[in-house]
Amino acid sequence: MGQGSPTSRIGALRELFSRERSFRGADIVLARKASKVGWVLGGAVGYGLLPFYPPTHQIGVAAGWGLTAAVSMLTGAWLFFLFRHNERVGFNTLLLTAYLGIAYVAVEQWLAGGVPAPYHELYPFMICAAAAVHPPRRFFPFAAVMCSVAVVPEIGHAGARALGDLVVEQVLWFCASLFILGLIWRLRQGRADLQSEQAQASELARVDPLTGLGNRRAFEEAFLHETARIARDGGSLSLLLCDLDRFKQINDEHGHLAGDDCLRQVGNALRSEVRLAENCFRWGGDEFVVLVNGDAETVREVGARLEEEVAATCRRPDGKPLRITTGPATLHDGMGGEELLARADTALRERKELRQRSASAFTTAS
Repeated sequence: MGQGSPTSRIGALRELFSRERSFRGADIVLARKASKVGWVLGGAVGYGLLPFYPPTHQIGVAAGWGLTAAVSMLTGAWLFFLFRHNERVGFNTLLLTAYLGIAYVAVEQWLAGGVPAPYHELYPFMICAAAAVHPPRRFFPFAAVMCSVAVVPEIGHAGARALGDLVVEQVLWFCASLFILGLIWRLRQGRADLQSEQAQASELARVDPLTGLGNRRAFEEAFLHETARIARDGGSLSLLLCDLDRFKQINDEHGHLAGDDCLRQVGNALRSEVRLAENCFRWGGDEFVVLVNGDAETVREVGARLEEEVAATCRRPDGKPLRITTGPATLHDGMGGEELLARADTALRERKELRQRSASAFTTAS
């Protein structure tokens, strides 16, 4: 169906009010700042009106000022908490604060005798701030409560003209807040889409496209993460450098597509055999790297297991088993990534030379 069909419009509304997309792209830091600005401006205007419209109409001078002082102290304590513990303020706290603001303005409006006291002029600060901070599924209930609190108490109390002006005022500010809500929502979704694209691009930049394993960049990041973890929590970290045996021969005799298939097979075997698949990386060419959380004995056992797994599950183009040689190395104090790789490469070369000498001795003896 077209984009203007009823089904598509219903789907768009569901997405607009879905819990999953509510705070997609939202920035809690900006939300805190917007709420603080709203409270500062609203507080300045509200307390500036007190001398001209004192809270003494309903319950007298002493009680009115006493109640205003009590509410002000509670509000001040709450705002002090918000400003003092900024990092603990989330969207739920900001929403609660907005509803408390409605209650505070409603109390002052009632104490001052209702319209024509202008405390209801503070509601625009609140509804616009709510539109800038909260998603649609939270904004509309808030707007309904605010408009009801502003208008309903004046029914039967204010004159028809004053009540009409109040209703028109609320409608106009509600429409203005809808514009803000739509603008902020589009900005948030655009930011979220951009962040998602950047995350995907960053992830792709860490993946070897042929084998699906991490590449050198991913290995370097994982190595830094693991070394930091070991420095903090203790433990051992080792590395396996894996090399396909006679890979050049496969490319020369069967072509590079066959060689690529062999690399994919080995990548799948490593991924399935290693406990944490994200610890497997393609280093380049026919070489792979595996990070192992363990000491020298553990990494040798893992290397032997990987060699057996590749030989059992991977096949050369001629049907014979693919084989890899592994070179283990264990991280020691003061050793960097380059030195660890160099030791693994040395161990790999020594094992290859040993196998070649063993094979030559076996051929000569035969």
